Amino acid sequence: MTDDLKSVYHLFNPDKALFDEELKKYYVEIGENETRISKLKTRLELGLETGEPIKILFTGHRGSGKSTALNRLVSHLSDKFFVVNYNVLDLLDLNDINYTDVLLSILAQLIESSKINKIFLRSDLVERANKWGQTITENLISSTKAGLGFGVGLPALINIFTWMKNETETRKEIRKEIGPRVSELISIINDIVIEIEDTGKQVLVIIDNLEKSDPDKALDLFGNHGTQLSQPICKIIYTFPISLKSSDRFTQIRMNFSDDIMYPNIKVHEPDGSVNRESKERALMKEIVAKRVNSNLFEPEALEYIIDMSGGVLRDYIRIIRDSAVTALTRGKTVIDKAVAEEVVNDLKNTFQAQLSDEDYDVLLEVSHSKSIKRDQGLVGLLHNLSVLEYTNGRNWCDLHPIVRTILEEKHLLEQDASSD
Repeated sequence: MTDDLKSVYHLFNPDKALFDEELKKYYVEIGENETRISKLKTRLELGLETGEPIKILFTGHRGSGKSTALNRLVSHLSDKFFVVNYNVLDLLDLNDINYTDVLLSILAQLIESSKINKIFLRSDLVERANKWGQTITENLISSTKAGLGFGVGLPALINIFTWMKNETETRKEIRKEIGPRVSELISIINDIVIEIEDTGKQVLVIIDNLEKSDPDKALDLFGNHGTQLSQPICKIIYTFPISLKSSDRFTQIRMNFSDDIMYPNIKVHEPDGSVNRESKERALMKEIVAKRVNSNLFEPEALEYIIDMSGGVLRDYIRIIRDSAVTALTRGKTVIDKAVAEEVVNDLKNTFQAQLSDEDYDVLLEVSHSKSIKRDQGLVGLLHNLSVLEYTNGRNWCDLHPIVRTILEEKHLLEQDASSD
């Protein structure tokens, strides 16, 4: 067991999901979360028997631990499925994404995974994909009057993501070329799926980090093009922005998919704001620390405070821990005390406050008062930026992120709200 603050820095990385050996060493099973993952696993396994092309919306706040949970799910299903699990951030610009981008990424990843697994696609299917890609790139080169360094055929399908991610105008031109040919794109995807599944395993595609896309882009993606996203005949898990569950279009969105499964934040306080320091949820958050480093590196009061201020969002918890280690080392300390943690939280407070508009405060006060989830466009952005957090405890409820609550307290807004009741 490591016992210095440098180890805390190295072992707590908020931007890195657990994978492989780290997953085995550091993963902590958290009751309600495990129930949701078990439901997802069961749904997929039942789909093996029926052959259904199941499409799942897997949702939860950014930083709730979805990527790690999906990595663990893959470790349990890789012997049953041909799993294509990829991070969409590696391929696409989530601030400007549409359905053709996502479908093209599925095609590219299926081709890449078939190569890695030494599955040799039929020559006529490869030729068909070649011709489709060649038509796109040749038309693009002709319309832009420049080569842009594109290859043709399958290499073009892989290399095209460099331009799609980095060059806005080229991205628009690519979409213009793909749009009229999207039916053929889906047909090629489906024929490749059939070819892979003929080797003995059904295909499961997992598209991670799609929930990080801009809310308006995500609404267009799932709201206007859910039909196209559901047309590939393989099983697909789409990570989905939790904010869109509060959109008035969610019922329509949901109709195109088999199920939606939420991966909740860890409940560190009750809806009435009370805190049970001995709760099983808080014990599990302490176990996350104890599995990696010596808990004596934290003063008990400091760790309780970090749990409180994280709101049960795992990425925020890990970020506060890591930044506290940096601050403690800078101050020449050998342990993380509450003063250090408070300094880190104050910095995060500035980040949260900068993203709030005057109109947001009215919505935040309503959430603080009602604790209820409802269809409210004003709530969509606040769920997306984590100012409002959703929990489950029998039924779903929401509350302010604890750091956001301190902002309202400092502005005396909660006192005014209480006096007006």
